[in-house]
Amino acid sequence: MSGTDLPPPRWVAAADLAAFGDRETLCVSVGGSRVALVRLAGGIFAISDTCPHMQASLSGGTVVGEHIECPAHYALFEIRTGKATGGLACRDLRTWPVRVDGSTVMVGV
Repeated sequence: MSGTDLPPPRWVAAADLAAFGDRETLCVSVGGSRVALVRLAGGIFAISDTCPHMQASLSGGTVVGEHIECPAHYALFEIRTGKATGGLACRDLRTWPVRVDGSTVMVGV
């Protein structure tokens, strides 16, 4: 295995698909981390639930297009990539791979 190859993720059941609708968020605990699951038309995405600026819960924020806006100070992050794109966002968010198995949302850790 080279330095850039990573082992395949271990998939953990995180939520039921019916627990949240399109353009909604859900905070779950995965592998000891608080993760915000966000459902967009293109799928379900997993990003850190904690805003790096003031540690506010991003699952309580607003989905704006392809971004999530922090409820505390309006930092903006791309949902698909975790990239900080505006407001008081001081660094990118961690992301996790997601897959759906039947009606279960699985997050790779």
